[in-house]
Amino acid sequence: MLGPGPLIAIDVVLLYTILGPLVLFAIYVLFDSLDRSGKPVRQSQDAITGKKDPAVWTNDDIDLYMDRI
Repeated sequence: MLGPGPLIAIDVVLLYTILGPLVLFAIYVLFDSLDRSGKPVRQSQDAITGKKDPAVWTNDDIDLYMDRI
């Protein structure tokens, strides 16, 4: 029969073997959900046509204008 030391070592190796890929996959999914490169940029019709008065632009309109430059 094995002593407590080798049994703990075997358990730790098994935990890392089983849970390691799951934790790495969860981190990958988290970073992938935070990435915005694959999503289209929000564009309102007023910002595209430029008909809206710049004096009343919202923060989104300013961001859209700065993205076009």
